[in-house]
Amino acid sequence: MSRSRQAALLARHLSEVTGVTVELYYDTGARWILGWTDGPRREEMRAHLDAALAGYRYAEMRDRTVDCHRSTSERAWAARAIASRREGALGPAITHGAAYRRSLGVQLPRMGVQDPGESHEYYALLHHVGELCRTTAYPDRASAPEDEPLIEQLLKAGTRDRANTGRPTVSEYDMARALLAAEQAPAGDRPPTLTVVRAPEEGR
Repeated sequence: MSRSRQAALLARHLSEVTGVTVELYYDTGARWILGWTDGPRREEMRAHLDAALAGYRYAEMRDRTVDCHRSTSERAWAARAIASRREGALGPAITHGAAYRRSLGVQLPRMGVQDPGESHEYYALLHHVGELCRTTAYPDRASAPEDEPLIEQLLKAGTRDRANTGRPTVSEYDMARALLAAEQAPAGDRPPTLTVVRAPEEGR
């Protein structure tokens, strides 16, 4: 059996084991790339890969270097952000992260006079949720049933029509702006569930 055929079968096996779509493709030399979205963490996928290669079915792949790369979806970003907010960790993470950035003297990027850019809190929020996505297995799954409608709200708030495509797209950057606006709302005015409104598109 050819190595390419074994690679395809190995990818199918890992897809069945993990429940996510896994792709294994040739890069260069003896190097192959194993890629998937959300699903298990890199070390967990590596364990599944090593277990598969220890058997006899994929012998042609044993002497190959296989790099594991996991990407995360916008759904995963929203799910981790909402879970962190429900657990009471999001607000403190933003506050501490912004304070740390200021203590280091980190300069904020400035886009122009009309658009001064984002705040330290915005970048702290992106970093916090990004780390949660990186360290959580199957980050796109709601951590609690009550998170589901809020995840959908946040995804909707992060969706806009892009002029260059004519199709609605969602981004973690727009979700971060909306979520930060909700976090910074006066406590007395904050509803019991997340209510987010898309940030104005002018200047974006």
